[in-house]
Formats: sequence, structure tokens, C-alpha cells
Amino acid sequence: MDNSCRGITVPHQTKGQTVKRSVWLPLLLGVGVVAGCQSVPQPKSPQVALTPAFQNAPDATAQPLDPQWWQQFGDARLTELVVLAAQNNQDIAIAALRLRQAQAGLSATQAQRLPSVAAVGSLSKSQSDLPAAVKQGQPDTTARRAALNLNWDLDVFGANRAARDAANFDAQAAELGVAGVQLWVVSDVVRQYILWQSTAERLRLLTSLRDIQQQTLRLTERRYQEGLASQFELSLAQAEVSQLTAQLPMLSSLLQVTANRLSILTGQNPSLMTVQLQARPVDQWPQQLTVHAGQPVTLLQRRPDVQAAERQLRAASATLAAAQADRFPRLMLSAVWGQQKLTLNGLGLAASPYSNAALAFSQPLLNRRAIHANIVAKTAAEQIALLNYEKAILTALEQVENSLAAQHHEQQRLTQLQHTVQTRQQSRRHAESLYREGLTGLLPLLDVQRSVVAAELSSLESHSQRWLNAVNLYQALGGGWQLPEPNLRDQPSTHPTLSQPVAPQSSATRSVLGAP
Repeated sequence: MDNSCRGITVPHQTKGQTVKRSVWLPLLLGVGVVAGCQSVPQPKSPQVALTPAFQNAPDATAQPLDPQWWQQFGDARLTELVVLAAQNNQDIAIAALRLRQAQAGLSATQAQRLPSVAAVGSLSKSQSDLPAAVKQGQPDTTARRAALNLNWDLDVFGANRAARDAANFDAQAAELGVAGVQLWVVSDVVRQYILWQSTAERLRLLTSLRDIQQQTLRLTERRYQEGLASQFELSLAQAEVSQLTAQLPMLSSLLQVTANRLSILTGQNPSLMTVQLQARPVDQWPQQLTVHAGQPVTLLQRRPDVQAAERQLRAASATLAAAQADRFPRLMLSAVWGQQKLTLNGLGLAASPYSNAALAFSQPLLNRRAIHANIVAKTAAEQIALLNYEKAILTALEQVENSLAAQHHEQQRLTQLQHTVQTRQQSRRHAESLYREGLTGLLPLLDVQRSVVAAELSSLESHSQRWLNAVNLYQALGGGWQLPEPNLRDQPSTHPTLSQPVAPQSSATRSVLGAP
């Protein structure tokens, strides 16, 4: 046991010795030390079995994720949007303010464990019109008093300390909530940007395909007028052009919706058209994004929402401990040190000090049922927090497994689609050569060109889906994040800039928003 937790020796008064301090004062100090030695109850552990590695994971080595993984796309405009969203997004600012609230609550709860000291003063005056002889027994009085009042809840059984610990874990959960919102916002910005780029490329390819089909339609109309094509062939070519043309407005609408979503994520008015984007050819996008899944056990240390659920479980356990402490007496110490000056019938007396000290306790008697009901409620709250923690772990594992599986199978699909594009491009070159030599007509050439564009569309869809799967995997793994401070609009204090996942803490959370 630590030396600070050992017994306190009370000075013994010998006969004839003057007692200069109260006997109970060392006892109170001893009680306070013993109370400070009590430990916080440990929360229950989640019953979730972890495997050594993820399925479909290329490796299980615990390598750190790139803290600025979105830069792997090599797009300066995307990086600008991420930084803009980190500074102006309302969800991030709200989470930062909630952290400020939680840290203020922690400071207030910590203050409850300390003595409260107040300076008080009073002036009282009593006068009468009684004769002077009577005033000898009932004098006119003027009293001036100044004192210091001390009140201290000794917290012998740890109710206030448990409440402090609960507020501490709530503040840590709020801090992790900021990290979780940052990760979600960054991932959504990258997703919307990829969706915009793939939609713009798809619109370009569909426009090209429609132009090819319009050439086919004009050729079919001419053949129909010459009696070389039937009405069925003509109507089929017309329907193909109409079908392709009908898809273009939908893609244009999706471009606008995606740009508006990016405006909202970056904290801008979509009506002002502040987000200006430029389409990039698909061959300028990275062919492979580096993602190391690591081991499932590292996921629990990296996911902000999982860590926040663990802190919420600890807060629920501490709240239960505070409720259980309500069954025991509460000891309160109060003391007054002051000085008063009296004036009797106009005669001022010398100032005299005065003091008063009291030790009181309060033991619940008739409200035992209410205390028991509160304990039952807090026990249920702890069990709910435990289940939420287990659910957060299972959800995180599910999201990682789904993202890994989607990435693995999408890569297989993309490989086949790229082979299809290469094969059809060879067919197009062969058909163009035959057309130049007069060995085939224009209609077969247009059919081959149309098949090439259709294959490129499928390949583009697979490319964009693979990029989206990579973003989902980064988010599911808890990502790295290293973002600038959010703009809280004229708020002077600082805000969180998280570069690494928050490690578990058992003491007071570090001050992120300037709170003590």
C-alpha cells in the first residue's frame, strides 16, 4: 500500500498540556486520505472474440495508416476541399463545442471535491429612543463582522470522486466524437468528389456513345430511304438514340447534386455555386491505393467510435459507483473564521476574533427505496453501455470485412473488364482497318465502336467503385486524420487537431479546448 494511505497518528494530550488544535482535525485529514485511496471500479469487459487477422486482408502486419490518405489521389483540388471542410463543416464545429461542454462539466465536477471558501461580511445597527438609564441594559448596538466560511464535503465513500471520473470519461468520449466526425466528413468529401468525377467521365462517354449511335441512325435512315433497311431496323436505331439521350439529364442532375453536397460539407451555400470542379480523365487517377488493414485488435485502438463507446462504458460504471455511494453517510465539515467590532451606545470596543467549526453527517433513512431504484437504473445503464460497446466492436469488424471483401472482388471484376476493353479496342482497330480497305461497311464499324464505349463505361464504373471501396475501407479502419482546426466563429479558445487515435486514459483527459 502507498505511504499516503497509512493510518494517521493523533497527538495525545498529556495532563496539564494546553491543546492548541482540535483532536478531530487530524482524524478528518486521515479520513480524507483514506477516501482518496479508494479506487474506481473497473468496468465489465466486452464478450467479443477477435480473430488473428481479417478475411481477404492482403497482410496482417500492424502498419500505420496514412494520416492524409486522400492525397494519394494526387488531386490538389480534392485536398483543398478536405481542408475547407475540416475548417468550416458545421458537424465538426458542433462536435468541438460538445467537447467544450463536456470539459466544462468536468471542471465543475472536479470543483465539487474541493472545499468551498466564501468571504462574508455584515453590518447590523440597532437604535432606540429609550432613556439613557434604560440603555445601560439595552444599549444601542452597531456590529461589524467580516469572516471566511469554509464548507467541505469530505466524500469519504467516493460519491463525488465517482462523479468526477464519470465526467472525465464523458469528456474523453466527446473528444473521440470530434475525431469520429472529422473522419466521417473527410470520407464523405472524398466519396462525393469521386462520385462527381466518375459521373463527369460517364457523361462524357455516354455523350460519345450517343454521337456514335446518331451516326448509326443517320446511316440507317439513308439505307431505309434506299430500301436497304427495314422499318424495324430504323425504329431500333431511333429507340437506341432516345434511350441514350434520356440518360444524359439524369447524369447532369447527379453532377449538380454532388456539387451541392460538397458545398454543404465545406460549409458553403450551394446556391452561390462556390464549389468549382474540373473533370479529370480516368487514366490520371491512381491505379492502386495503399491500405494496410492490420490486425483486428489494432482496429479497437484506432476507431474513434469504438474508443468512445469504451469511454462511455467507463463513465456508466463510475456513475453506478456514485449511485452506490449514496447508501452511505455523507460527512460535511464547515468552519468560520472572522472578526467583529462592536459599538455600544457610541462607545467603540476593540475588535475581537471569533471562530466556529462543525462536523456533520447525513445518513439516508426513509429514502432507501429511491436510492435502490437509482442503483438499479444505473446498473441497467452500465449494461446498456456494455452492449453498445460490444455492438460498436462488431459493427467495426463487419464494416472492415465488408470493405475488404468488396475491394477484393471488385479488383477481380476490374481485371476482367479491363481485359474486355483491350479486346474490344483491338476489334475496333481491326474494323477500322477493314473499313479503310473497303472490306466492311460503316454500320459494322459503328457497332464495334459502340461496344468499345460500352466496355469503357463498365470499366469506369468498376474503377470508381474500387476507389469508393478504398475510401470505405479507410473509414472502417478508423483512418488516419490530421486536420486543421475547425472555425467556431469568433470563439477565442483552441480546438482539436487530432493526428493520431486517442490512447486509452485513466486520468483526467488532456485539455484540448483550453479547459483546465
